[in-house]
Amino acid sequence: MTPMHRPATGEAAEQTLSLPDLCSEAADHIARARLSLDDKGYDTDRALAHLDDAIGCLQRLLAKGREPHATATPSRRSA
Repeated sequence: MTPMHRPATGEAAEQTLSLPDLCSEAADHIARARLSLDDKGYDTDRALAHLDDAIGCLQRLLAKGREPHATATPSRRSA
């Protein structure tokens, strides 16, 4: 597994990530959490930190999905 470049923190950085990037980042954190538990050291704190980061990614993904779409056309009413 190759480490992903972690984007700068802040709202501007979070808004620039695409949906596939958010999914990929969340999956990367889940994989890192699993590796933390599979290591001989069994580092639960590190695993929990990665799971927290994954949850953060998924929350950003949810928020992005709830944003109004700029290309959406207004609904038309028939008379």
